[in-house]
Amino acid sequence: MQERPTRPRPAPPRAPTEPQPEPAYTATPDTPPAKDKKTGNSLRGRATAAFSAVRGDHEPAPTYDGSANADFDVPPIGGRPSHTKSRQWAVRLGIPVGVLLLAAGTTFTVGVNIGSSRVPAQGAISQNEALRFRLSSYPVEQAAVFGQQYLNICLTRPAASDTAAVRTRGEVLARMATSGTESGCGYSGTSTAEAEKPESIVFTGQISSVREGYTEGAAAYLTYQVAYGAEKTLEAVVPVWVNDRADPTMMRVVGNVGFMPAPRLGAPPAYAETRAKDAQLATQLRDQVLSPFMQAWGSSDAQQLNLTLTEDASFAARAGLRGLLVNPAVEKVTVYTARTESGGTIHYQSGDEVVAETTVEWTSAMSTSKQAGTYQIRLRYVQGKWAVLDVTGSALDPSGGPVPNSGAAASSSGAPDSSSRSGSPSTSSSPTPVQPQEPTQAASVPFDPAEVPSA
Repeated sequence: MQERPTRPRPAPPRAPTEPQPEPAYTATPDTPPAKDKKTGNSLRGRATAAFSAVRGDHEPAPTYDGSANADFDVPPIGGRPSHTKSRQWAVRLGIPVGVLLLAAGTTFTVGVNIGSSRVPAQGAISQNEALRFRLSSYPVEQAAVFGQQYLNICLTRPAASDTAAVRTRGEVLARMATSGTESGCGYSGTSTAEAEKPESIVFTGQISSVREGYTEGAAAYLTYQVAYGAEKTLEAVVPVWVNDRADPTMMRVVGNVGFMPAPRLGAPPAYAETRAKDAQLATQLRDQVLSPFMQAWGSSDAQQLNLTLTEDASFAARAGLRGLLVNPAVEKVTVYTARTESGGTIHYQSGDEVVAETTVEWTSAMSTSKQAGTYQIRLRYVQGKWAVLDVTGSALDPSGGPVPNSGAAASSSGAPDSSSRSGSPSTSSSPTPVQPQEPTQAASVPFDPAEVPSA
């Protein structure tokens, strides 16, 4: 069978070609731009952008202008557009770092101002403050003993008839002082008494160091209180030099003694006690607790003390006086309490504490003489009875007022009577009251320590 030839199909008609419009832009591969020192990716550009963000200067959001922009980021929905991720981190770090720097600078400025105001200016600190804070390494204790020994010899004047004692005094003073000081410590009179000397010489603790002038060692002015009688006191200033501040092996008095006025007796006001008193409890404690306790405390009788002490009593309450003072007589008791009176009676509960101020007259075991003392005894109410918790020596005088100035009062207080000393002239058999004198202007006649009468 013969195949029928196929007819070629006609080609579809082609539409007439029209010119195509040129695209508005050409896409380029999304590759990061090359870093350049002069581009916005430089370190300086990033820092500028970060500080601009901290200040609040935001760059305008990029707009599409039909050209390619490789740095354009699409922000999340509802978020603000950001230029680069590195700039976001710079802004986030810049804000807290800036706050920390500001706080540190403010704290440093305030600290410098406050610290500088606490630093004393040159010469503003006194010698006593320097000694209190140990800013001076002058050996005060050793020099004070040496100065007191020199002052004792200086103010002790043997009788003129005792030529050996007068010569010895002069030689000792010459060895202890420099050659430029007055011979004999400045004393040029003649003592008529057997031995003219003060009753006591005590270092007051006042010191004024000599800052310059010595190429070796150091010197200071030491002040002593000299007492010739009950109301005959003055202060003496002695300059003492030491060869070494840390370990002095040589000392010398490097100037004459200077005499200054001593502090006067004052008139303190009455002491105002604000605590409530319990007179009924005072009478009860005097015979039942305080008298047995003081008897055992004076002799340090541990067995008897345990009957009157609490379990946590202090060392002072348990130790006692070890028999130096015996036979106590409790004369006066005042009880101070924190409880208030209710119905004419003060009720106490277990654990309550009171303070009993008492006056006790002791008998000295060494001389059989009487000696009074005052105490503050702290007691606690435990299981229906009072027990001693602590003992403190001395108690304040609530009366206050001026100090008696009569000679009789001075003699009764234990001060020796000047008329009873051998060799002392006595113009009257009865003491004459001495009234304190108000300070006046300096007299025209210079003060002579030799004219101070012996007590």
